[in-house]
Amino acid sequence: MLSLDALTTWETAKSMLGFADDQQSAVEFLINAVSATANRISSRRLKARDYDLRLNGTGRDIIVLPEYPIIALSKVYIDGNREFPPESEIDPDMISIDADGGIVRLTNMNFPVGIGNIRIIAKLGYDPVPQDLELAVLEAISYNRRRLESGTTGMRQVSMDGTVTSQYELGLPLSIREVFEGYRSIL
Repeated sequence: MLSLDALTTWETAKSMLGFADDQQSAVEFLINAVSATANRISSRRLKARDYDLRLNGTGRDIIVLPEYPIIALSKVYIDGNREFPPESEIDPDMISIDADGGIVRLTNMNFPVGIGNIRIIAKLGYDPVPQDLELAVLEAISYNRRRLESGTTGMRQVSMDGTVTSQYELGLPLSIREVFEGYRSIL
């Protein structure tokens, strides 16, 4: 079963990588593992989901959300008591967003300094998953599949001057890691 963090689908992996139906469970495990790795390397949760955030007020007119892009901003509340009754909701006309940067800006007021005094309800993350990211996930699935099936997990063969030696594998191929790092949180 795929997790909420899955950055591709069983159907896409099956189609692109030629998996058989009886491999679905193993492939879904790889999808979840690779997606978790992408999230860890990027320091983000990349797949879109609904959030109900409690954030600290900054004393500035902006607040940077921990996840982005902003797909939909439903509500913004400010309440020093952290109870967030309906009257603490900010008028949507007083809010602007930088969707790609995950920034919420207030017009003619600041987010008061405080701990957990800001509540934001929003859908954040990628939907759909960017093609370069999904391709890197598929490449990592294929890479891990080959390593597991060959029985050389953690090893790689290196050829020099006609001789072949085994070395320990140090991690994901650089091309995959670079894509994941390209989505790294700026915070």
